[in-house]
Amino acid sequence: MDYDEKKKRQLIRVAIAEIGMAVSVVAIVIVATLATMGFFIAGDGQIKQSGLMQIHSIPTGATVNLDGNNLFSRTNLSRTMPAGDHRIIISRDGYDIWENVVKMYPGVLVRLYYPRLFLLNRVADEVMPLKSGNELVTELEFYSASPSRNYIIYAQNGSTEWRLIDVRSDDVKETTLDLSSVLPWVIRADTMEQAKSSLHGVIAGSLAEYKFDGDIEIVAWSDNDEKILVKASFDGQTEWVLVNLRDVSSSLNLSKTFGLDFVQISMIDSAANQLFALENRNLRRVDIASKTVSGVLLNNVAEFSNYESNLIYVTAEVQDSQTEKMKRSVGVYRNGENGGTVIAEVEADDRIIVALAKYFDDYYMCYLVNNKLMVLYGALPTYNNSQGADLSNLKKLELTKEFSEVPEKLSLSGNNEYLVARSGGKFMSVDLDDGSVFEYDAAKEIRWLDDSMLYDVNDGHLIVWDFDGVNRRDLNESVKKGDESKVSTMGYDVVITSNNRWLYYLGKSEDGFVLMRERIVE
Repeated sequence: MDYDEKKKRQLIRVAIAEIGMAVSVVAIVIVATLATMGFFIAGDGQIKQSGLMQIHSIPTGATVNLDGNNLFSRTNLSRTMPAGDHRIIISRDGYDIWENVVKMYPGVLVRLYYPRLFLLNRVADEVMPLKSGNELVTELEFYSASPSRNYIIYAQNGSTEWRLIDVRSDDVKETTLDLSSVLPWVIRADTMEQAKSSLHGVIAGSLAEYKFDGDIEIVAWSDNDEKILVKASFDGQTEWVLVNLRDVSSSLNLSKTFGLDFVQISMIDSAANQLFALENRNLRRVDIASKTVSGVLLNNVAEFSNYESNLIYVTAEVQDSQTEKMKRSVGVYRNGENGGTVIAEVEADDRIIVALAKYFDDYYMCYLVNNKLMVLYGALPTYNNSQGADLSNLKKLELTKEFSEVPEKLSLSGNNEYLVARSGGKFMSVDLDDGSVFEYDAAKEIRWLDDSMLYDVNDGHLIVWDFDGVNRRDLNESVKKGDESKVSTMGYDVVITSNNRWLYYLGKSEDGFVLMRERIVE
C-alpha cells in the first residue's frame, strides 16, 4: 500500500471518529435537555413528560410522603413527578398533619406553597382584657384585624375611644386613640337629646363624656397599616371618614370635605393617599394631600373593584339603541385613560359581581354573570374610543366547571391567587393558577386566616380549611387539655401574626372581652 492511500484511510477513520464524537455529544445534550424538561421513558416504552413540584410548608423541615413513600429531603423542596394525581402527606413531630391529592401536569411547575401545620397541645394564654377608659368592654362596636396581620383595632359600642393593639412582637402593646373630634354624630353623654338636633355638634369635655351615636358599617385598612377607611351611618345617613392612626388630627371626613354622597370608596395606593370614589354613579379620584376630587372618570357605574390604580366595573342598566332592550356592561379602566373599555355586555337583570386581581405579571379580570364565572387575563386592554375594544391579547382562563349556584359574594385571597365565591353556606373556590374549581359546604361568611386558608367560628369552635375545602380541622381539639373553656368562646376576627408564631382571638368572660393567644409554631 502506498503512502498516499494509507494517509487517505487514516483521514477517513479520523473523520468518522470525530463525526461519531460530535453525534454522541449532540445526543447527550439532547437527552440532557429532554431530561431537564422532564421527559423520560416510561415502563411501557413510551416517552412521557413529568412536571416539577415545589413543596413548601409552615413550619419548614416537615417530612413529605409522596404516594406512600417518604422523600429523603424535607420541606422546603422541589421534586419532579410524572403527570397525574399524587397523594401528598406533610407531617412533623409535635404538629398535626396536612394531606391532599394534588394534580401534576406535564412540563408544568406546580407551586404547593400553602400547607400549614399547627402545633399540638397548644396552651391558651390570656393576653389582656379589652377596655374602654377604665371599664371592661362588654359590647363591641367593631373589632378588626389588619390584612398584614400586624395590628388589631377595636372600640366599645358607642365609644369615641378606639384601642390599637400591636401584635408584631411577643410583647403586645396597646395605644389609645381619641376619635371624638373625627367621627360624625358624636354627642355628649349627658346632653344626648340636645346634640341629636344638630347631629354634628361636638362639645368640649373629657373623652369619657362623648358618645358615638351611629353605627360603624365598614372598617378597611390601608396596606401600610397607617390609615383606616370607615363607613359610618345614622338614621339613614352615611358618612365616610379616613382615619389616620399615626396622627388622628390629620384624619379627614370625606363626605363633609367634598360635599358628595359617596356610595363606594376604595384605596388606590398602600398609604391611602389616593382613593377611587363612586357617587351618583360617577367615578372620581380623590387626592388626600391636596384635598381635591377629580372630574368624572367614568359615568353610569354601579360598582367597581380595583387593583391599585386600575379597575373593573359594571354599569347600571341602559337601553340598547339597536335592540331597545335594557343591558349592562362590564368594563375595565386603566389609570390615566379617557374612558373605560367594555369587555362584556350582559342582560339587565343578570346577577353581576366583578373582581380585579394581579397575579405575577398578569391582570385577572373576573366577572360573574349569575352562576357563570368568566376570567380574562393578560395586560389590561387600552382604551380606544374610535376603534372599540381590542381584546385579542387577552387569554381566557378555562375553568374546570361552572358554579352550581348563584353566588352572593366574591373574595380574593391576599396574594390574589385564589378567588372564593359564597352562596348561603356553600363555597365555590377557584385557583387562578390553573382554573380548578372546588365546591363544598363551609360557612355564612368568607373569612381569610392567611393567603390560602379560611376559617369559621362554629358554636365556639375555630374551624379552619384550605381554599379548596380540604384539611378541615377543629383547632379546639389540639389545645392542651384543661384550656378548652378559654378557647370555646372564640369569635370575631382570628389572626395569625405575620411571623406565623401566634394565633390571636377573642374570648369572653362574665366581665367582658379578653384577648387570647396560642403559640402555633415552636
